This record gives sequence, C-alpha cells and structure tokens, in this order.
Amino acid sequence: MKKRSIKAVALALLVGVSMLVPSVKVQAATTLYENKTGNQDGYDYELWKDSGNTSMTLNEGGTFSCQWSNINNCLFRKGKKFGSTQTYQQIGNITFDYGCDYRPNGNSYLCVYGWATDPLVEYYIVDSWGSWRPPGGSPKGQITVDGGTYDVYETTRYNQPSIQGNTTFQQYFSVRTSKRTSGTISVTEHFKAWERMGMRIGKIYEAALNVEGYQSSGSANVYKNVMTVGGSSGGNQGGNQGGNQGGNQGGNQGGNTGSQSQGGGTIVQCESMQKAGQYTGNINNPFGGVALYANNDRVSYTQYFAAGTHNFTLRGCSNNSNMARVDLKIGGQNKGTFYYGGSYPAEYTIENVSHGSGNQTIELVVTADDGQWDAYIDYLKIVGAGTGSSEGSSEGSSANTGNQGGNNQGNQPAPANQKLIALTFDDGPSSTTSQVLDVLEKYNVKATFFLIGQNVNSNTLSIMQRQVRMGCELASHSYTHQDMTRMSAQQIRNEMEWTSSAIKNSVGVDVKFFRPPYISVNNTMYQNIDYPFIQGHLINDWENSTSVQQRVNNALSGAKDGQIILLHDFQGNSQTVQALPQIIESLQNQGYTFVTVSELFEKKGVNPNVEYKIWSNANN
Repeated sequence: MKKRSIKAVALALLVGVSMLVPSVKVQAATTLYENKTGNQDGYDYELWKDSGNTSMTLNEGGTFSCQWSNINNCLFRKGKKFGSTQTYQQIGNITFDYGCDYRPNGNSYLCVYGWATDPLVEYYIVDSWGSWRPPGGSPKGQITVDGGTYDVYETTRYNQPSIQGNTTFQQYFSVRTSKRTSGTISVTEHFKAWERMGMRIGKIYEAALNVEGYQSSGSANVYKNVMTVGGSSGGNQGGNQGGNQGGNQGGNQGGNTGSQSQGGGTIVQCESMQKAGQYTGNINNPFGGVALYANNDRVSYTQYFAAGTHNFTLRGCSNNSNMARVDLKIGGQNKGTFYYGGSYPAEYTIENVSHGSGNQTIELVVTADDGQWDAYIDYLKIVGAGTGSSEGSSEGSSANTGNQGGNNQGNQPAPANQKLIALTFDDGPSSTTSQVLDVLEKYNVKATFFLIGQNVNSNTLSIMQRQVRMGCELASHSYTHQDMTRMSAQQIRNEMEWTSSAIKNSVGVDVKFFRPPYISVNNTMYQNIDYPFIQGHLINDWENSTSVQQRVNNALSGAKDGQIILLHDFQGNSQTVQALPQIIESLQNQGYTFVTVSELFEKKGVNPNVEYKIWSNANN
C-alpha cells in the first residue's frame, strides 16, 4: 500500500541520487568465525557457511579479508541489502569498484553476488575463479561490459536453500572470459543485458562483492570495495547497445515542446508536458519521465492535427508488479486506456483513435488508482492511422518491415469463396524453428509462432528476426510453460508481461494472441489475460510415437475454412518438419490460402476479443 505522506521524500531519493557506500570509517577490525549478518560503515555484511572452518575480518568501509578450509560451501560478502522493495530501475545504477588479493585453492568464485524476488533468482557476476569455471554447460550468449566479455548462463536449482527457504529457483551467471581481480563491475548493465535475453530480474534483495568457496580452501584480501548506488551508467561498451536507444532518442531535442518528428510520427516526451495533480513529478528511473501517483495526476499539452484519426503509443510501466492504468483523453473525451502489467518499461498502442482536427488538448491521466500502484510514463508517440504501428514507424525498426505487406493485405476482406487456414507452432524458438522456416520460405507461406518467453534470448534472436522478416506473427505461449490454472492472478499476469516484454524488446513487435500451455484454462486466466485465447486443431505432434504420415493425416482431416492448425517447433521435433511439405502441398491443392492468425480474423471480419472464449476456427 502506498503511503502518500512520504511521496516527496521517496521521489527525492530516486531522482539524481548518487550515493557512495560507506560514509563513516569503522573504529576497529572485527573478526567473525560463524554465520553472521550485520551492517558496518554503511555496508551490509554476511558470513554464511554450511560446514567447515571460516574467518572473516571486517575492515574499514567495504573492505574485508577471509580464509576458509575443510568447508562444503561458504560465502563472504559486503554490499547492500535492498530488501526486495524496488526493481533495479527504481534503485538506480549499481556499481562496484574493487581490488582483491585472491588466493583460492580449488573451487571458488570472486564475484558480485545477490538475490532478486518476483521471480526468485540467485545471481552471479564472476570476474575470477579457482580450479573450475562456473557454472558449466553452454552459454546463452555473450555481452560486453566494463571493457570485458562475459558468457551468460541460466540454470535451475531444485529444492535448494534460498532466501525463501528450500525451494526451486533460477540462477543467472555472467562469467568473464578472462580472469581479473580488480576493476569496475557495472551491475545494472548486466541486469539490462539479462532481461534482453529473456532472463527476468524482479525486485532486488541484495548486491554484494562476494568471495565464495566450495569444497576447497583459500584466502582473499578485498583491499578495495566501493559500492555506488545511483548516478549515471557508464559501464556498457557494446554489449547493451540498442536496448532503449530508439525509445529514448530525442529526449529534449524538441525544444520547449519536447516534440520530435520520427519516421512519419511524432514523439513527445512526458517530462516536457504540463503537469497537474497532487503528486505528479519527474523521475530519472527506470527512464527519464513522469510519475503519476494518484487519481487525477496527469500531464497534458496541445497538439495540432490536420487529420482526425491516429494511433497513440505510450511507453511506460507500473512502479511494481501490479497493473497500472493511464487514460488517454483528447479534447476532454476519453479515447482509451493504456495498461502496464509490471515494472518493466514497455510500449502499448491504442489504434485508430478518432478525434477533432486543429489544436487539441491531449491528457494522460490516472483515474483508477486503488492505492496499490503508481504509473511511470516516458513518451507519447503519435502515428497516422493506416501508416503502420508505432514500432513500424520508429527509426531503426527494420525488423518489422517484413510484416507490412501481410498486415496491409489482412485489412481487406477475403473473397466469399476463398478458403483460409492458419498454421501455428508452439514451444519455440529453437533450432527446429529454423528448419520450419526453411520449409515455409520454400512454399512462400506465413505462420503464427506461439513463443515460450524463457526461450527468447540472444541465441534465438536471429531466428525471431527471420520470422518477422518473412511476415510471420509472434504470439505468447507463456513464459515458463507451466499449468497456469494452478497460478495466482499475479503469477498469471507476470507470465504474460514477461513474455510480451521479451518479444517486444528483442524484435519490436507486439503480442496479439495467447495460447495456454496444455490448453488448460480457468476463469482466473480469462480475467487476467487481455489477449484472445487460441487453441486450434490438435494433430498430436508432441508425441514422438505419432509418425510423419499420421501427422499429415491428422492435419488434413481437420482442415476446413477458417481453421487454426496447432503444430510444435520444440527442439528436436523433426517429424513435424518432415510432415510439413506434404501438409502444405495438400492444402494448397485443395484451394487453401495460408495466413497468420491476425490475418485470419481480419479477412473473416471477426473480432477475436471475446471474453471467456478460446478459438480453434475464426468462423465460430
């Protein structure tokens, strides 16, 4: 629950703060031998072990020394515990400037270490190690931060100790390709890169410079450890380029109005608009923009329109995991609502808005705040209706150009005698997806791919870019592919937001449809998911025992006008790839035209936004 009386204080802490930890020198060194946590000189410290001999001497500021022997697992760290109250965007940039005389004998890490919640994640940014380079396996990709290259990994820990007791959680690793024992670690840049790879970071519990030993012995003297929270980020050197460049270009380039013409559209920075309401104020994190804290908090400005219909895109987010709402008003009339399902910035569009011409007052206003959330808004983008969506008109958005022809065609009704059918694929992207695309490209066929959010990463980025170039459609199949009927409303919203954000941030396209894992639905899902639910004709191609010919026969037996066919492109599903040419050729011979799911509904003149309905055919 928000506490209105402390808004000004909270805002002052968020905006323009660059805090060095610590500010007071310790009086005398203290040595610990057993598990203990505490605070010294403004730094939170912890010695944790499960067995063995350990000692940790707390020196001034963030410095410390440690020794270990005959241990199973132990960690020594100094940093800050944030307590899972804010995301890293709200906290501001986190960096460590460190130096360490590091002498491991066996398995050990020198790293920045911490936890995040919602989802529960244990994370490591490893600069040096002992006899074994963590965590093993194949990396998801590489990033460049602070002048070094890091391999990124994601692993799962099952029923293991955590800050929430024994449970299952994810581990995220950035591991430097060459060891070092001093320098700067720009923690926030790693967070940003992970999220672009589909590795979600929620609310930060802690960040600390850490020495860890596992079934080994050794010693370390951390002679320098200066943690900085807030201020500007300077750690990225190539690994994070392009993340938000398009979204933030032109911040104040529009003069007094804050308006910038871009790619046939207009971008207006929210901080340049007129502010009104009791708590409205500027923010620096997670972007430079405006916070709307309470009902009737708003920003407004005057816009000249030569025509009376436009698409409006607002970039923003909630200040937490709850759903935030911002109403769009033009000339005093409500024209729609932007919804933000969490603290990760995203663009959402209200299309084909009719309004008056000439000078019109545009307002972005909170009217449904229940005391549980605040809305953060970055910029408003206005594009002429029919000229493409917001992402299609932005600079550098070449990934979307492949969809333009298909979308324009989709706005035309299908001839009465034209038979339409949609091929859809679940569980990608994977290397099998590339094989599917090879077949589709050969036959000049488009399809809709329902992606699992956690499969969206740097390794699959080129596959997704190819899907978009080919005019295929990307949709949501949840983030973790778990049975969502067993999830809470908030967990359901998280699954949807994480997936749509991963896709949007990777290739710049908006999700329009959702297919529930296992085709399992309940009322809680219907009430918390805003996308149309899609099923389709099942051909049992997830079963390895279903032969290639059976897959062909099952697909053809369910074919009829308006039908959606459900296939799978998960890793190794080669039998579906083998069946696909025969399926396509047979249906083409029967007079079918292949379209995406969006085009299927558009050409049939059917609005798929029907509550408590799951579609297998656009005709019924």
